[in-house]
Amino acid sequence: MTADAFGTAALRAAVLGAWRVSPARLREDANTEEDHARGYYRDRVVVELAQNAADAATRAGVPGRLLLRLARTDGDRLVLVAANTGAPLDADGVASLVSMRASAKRDDARAVGRFGVGFAAVRSVSDEISVLSTTGGLRFSVADTAELLAEASQDNPALADEVRRRDRSLPALRLPFAAEGIPPTGYDTAVVLELRDEVAADEVRSLLHDVGDPLLLALPGLVEVVVDDDTGPLRRLADVAQRWTVATGEGELPLALMADRPVEERAARAWRVTWALPRGDRTLARAEQVVHAPTPTDEPCTVPALLVATFPLDPSRRHVAPGALTEAVLDHAADVYARLAHGRAAAGLDALALVPTGLAAGSIDAALRDRIVDRLTRTPLLVPAAPVGDTALVVPERSVALAGSSVHDPGALAALGRRVAALVVLPTGRESQARAVGVEIRSLADVVEDLPAASDGGWVELYDALALLADDPQSREALGAVPVPLADGRVVRGARGTAVLEPDLVERLGERTLETLGRWGVRVVDPAAAHPVLVRLGAQAPDAVGLLGLDAVRRAVLDLADDEGETVDVVDTVLALVGAADGATLPGDALPWLGLLPLPAADGDRTPADSLVLPGSPAAQLLDDRVLGTVSAEAVDRWGAQTLAAVGVRADLVLVHVPDVLADPASVRDGATDSATLAAQSLDGWDDYLAYLGERLGRGAFVGEAVAVADLDAVDPDAWPRVLGRIAGEPALRRALVDPVRGESSAVAPSYTSWWLRERSGLGLGRPFAVGDRLAALLPAAPDAVAHLDAAVQRALGGVVALEELDGPGWTQLLDAWGPVGMPVDPELAVAVWRSMAPDEPPERLPAVVGPGRVAVVHAEDAAVADHPMWYQRTDVAALVPGTEATATLLDLPFASDLADGDVAAGGEVDDVPAGVRALLPDAPDTWVQHDDLTVDGAPVDWWVEDSVVHAVHLAGLAAGLAQAAGRWDLRYAVEVLLTDPDRAAEIALDVVEGGQPEGRLSDLSVNR
Repeated sequence: MTADAFGTAALRAAVLGAWRVSPARLREDANTEEDHARGYYRDRVVVELAQNAADAATRAGVPGRLLLRLARTDGDRLVLVAANTGAPLDADGVASLVSMRASAKRDDARAVGRFGVGFAAVRSVSDEISVLSTTGGLRFSVADTAELLAEASQDNPALADEVRRRDRSLPALRLPFAAEGIPPTGYDTAVVLELRDEVAADEVRSLLHDVGDPLLLALPGLVEVVVDDDTGPLRRLADVAQRWTVATGEGELPLALMADRPVEERAARAWRVTWALPRGDRTLARAEQVVHAPTPTDEPCTVPALLVATFPLDPSRRHVAPGALTEAVLDHAADVYARLAHGRAAAGLDALALVPTGLAAGSIDAALRDRIVDRLTRTPLLVPAAPVGDTALVVPERSVALAGSSVHDPGALAALGRRVAALVVLPTGRESQARAVGVEIRSLADVVEDLPAASDGGWVELYDALALLADDPQSREALGAVPVPLADGRVVRGARGTAVLEPDLVERLGERTLETLGRWGVRVVDPAAAHPVLVRLGAQAPDAVGLLGLDAVRRAVLDLADDEGETVDVVDTVLALVGAADGATLPGDALPWLGLLPLPAADGDRTPADSLVLPGSPAAQLLDDRVLGTVSAEAVDRWGAQTLAAVGVRADLVLVHVPDVLADPASVRDGATDSATLAAQSLDGWDDYLAYLGERLGRGAFVGEAVAVADLDAVDPDAWPRVLGRIAGEPALRRALVDPVRGESSAVAPSYTSWWLRERSGLGLGRPFAVGDRLAALLPAAPDAVAHLDAAVQRALGGVVALEELDGPGWTQLLDAWGPVGMPVDPELAVAVWRSMAPDEPPERLPAVVGPGRVAVVHAEDAAVADHPMWYQRTDVAALVPGTEATATLLDLPFASDLADGDVAAGGEVDDVPAGVRALLPDAPDTWVQHDDLTVDGAPVDWWVEDSVVHAVHLAGLAAGLAQAAGRWDLRYAVEVLLTDPDRAAEIALDVVEGGQPEGRLSDLSVNR
């Protein structure tokens, strides 16, 4: 017989007696147990058993250890064993278990459990429950409860009716039975649950799988949990502090806050808050993101740490009860959380990771987050960008951080921090958290813009730091407003537009030159602050040549007034810059305005540099001193010939490079100072040349850079042979003459130098001349001034080797100057002219056929185009020029057929065209008309073709007529031979095949035999 150590019989008797007296009591107890088992505690059996184990260890003052084992009995029943160390089961504990709402722990402030109802969770998975302790055991059984109720209701119809209605859903936890057994070795108490079915078994497996560190954190009375289920290896959870950073706070609440709590809770005034943060990179699991009070509730918590706190709960133990007590615990929780964040920051870790972001998940979560953000705003969390010694952490609400963590280098951030109050280091990706706690987020550009001027000696240190940022394109753009000290004492914002000079250049220029440059608007950086990073941020680093290229220097020269003092100042400054260039070749093409620098001339006046020559130089020998003056000897002595030549004073023939040339005279503007106009200032007739290019290349055509020999209008008339020889012999000058100008299409035009020498030199180069002997009969010989030059140079100056080289104007000049009317012309020479001619305008005179085999010069108004070979017999109509409709248009001539009717006189005999001829000329007519005498419009001819009918007086005329009618004028001689000797048909056919079809029809002018 089992020993009844806890007097269970008496407990059962009392409960059964109460049920007999009041069956409603049975109903009430059954409903309460069912509510807890199937409602409030339906999935909390493991947590509630662990909570009881923690309370037992706390009461005994020993480390709590819990074993959760899922195993099968000898009868193949699956049981859950929850064994724990600590205070064993006693009579009060049994009474608490049986009474359900009367906890034995109400006077223990350290206890987690409060109402004595958590044990009811076992009924969610089991109908047979045993509690075995070192002091004895008891069990609860639905089957045994049903049996006792069956006996008790035999003489109690009301009780029997209630039992029937419950259908075994009975309050088994109200009727304890004595039980035998002991807990596993090493444990003081064991709860054994015989699982109801596989559904219950699966639920328990799931609950055991979820057991983890949060259980130990929520129940500090436990130091170890061992999980041994049937799904995997044994798991031991202990040493939770190695895996979590924990911050805890505790204290006593004012009694007034307990007024609205249940009576048994009012004495529990102690509060305790624990925040736990996973160590390393692990974040909270989804199941951990709830409020623990201390066991898990259904209140979500989106704060990035696990919260365990003594919140008051509603009767379901799943939700935090609203009220002043909850508000007080939330305040304490926020305070402890702030300490956790501060400790993390003090340890050099990212405290901003603890700032909650996103949306709150409930009312408790929202209230907690608001308090946390408020506390963190005033908690020192952030590392100053420029710490000094053991500088404390900075409070977020008084901090400034850079947006987007744009500065990653500690040195650069420290340099900025020494100039920006409260600048802090913002961990990467924490900008939204920083904003939430009151950090002022500013862009790097804003911070740089507000940087104060550095103290003496601090510029280099600042720029050293900023150099670390300049490699990143975005950061480099943000540094655009960096303060920059100038040599004149000012501090400007932004490196762009400033000039960083090398120390030796500063020394060579001297203080006066730098001062003048400053007045002109050249912002020279203070040499003490010169730094390479300024150049990377947009500053210029010009040498002396670069300074000359600055627009401010250009404007100073172009804007010179009549003030002699100002003129001297400008001249001295510009020449100082040129002298500092140490003989470097100045890009005169890009600095054409240097030629406008007014220099003292030998006559005492100030004259633009490009209008002066150096005394004794080649330029002084080649250029006319009546056009160009001579620079004063004093200027040469002071500045040196090399410096003066660099600004445009002529020492020899020079080239000018004119950029971005458009073939359009409108591109030349009155008073313009653009580079192209300034570069062309020494080119006589430049606007006329642009108009000429517009005619040759098309108005507005883009030419690009044009290279020209300057000062041609200033050449001494007696020096032309030497000048032309220099141009022809010096490669660069030669190219400026012989290289044509090319437009956007394939069209070309003569260079400026070529054009000027032809059109404006007065050397007789205005009309084409023959180069060599080939065209000596057509064109004049080369003028004496160029006769000694090579053929390429002569051709650039207007000479031609072949008629095809003549341009439109050249043809016009050639034809208009052909010679007196009536002068005979060699037929072969005339043919060459007819093949090539392409005048720009219709000529006044031209060679034309004036009789059989005779060509002479005629007035153009007396000529016509022979539109068919037969018209060469009609020189009575007009002098005849071979050609087509294009020829008539080009020469503005009528067709001969437009000047006469071409009527053939009647008569003649029709005869057949021989078969051999038709074989040679398939398109020839089948018949022809033979005449003894043939006239057309009354004029005698040898042959004619009228309406495809061939008329002829002899075989030669017949051959010509058939060839024209068949469109094969090139075969007329072959046809003539075939008509004379038909037996040679095969030979002639072979000759025709081998010879092909000759091009054109101008080679034979002897159309009459």
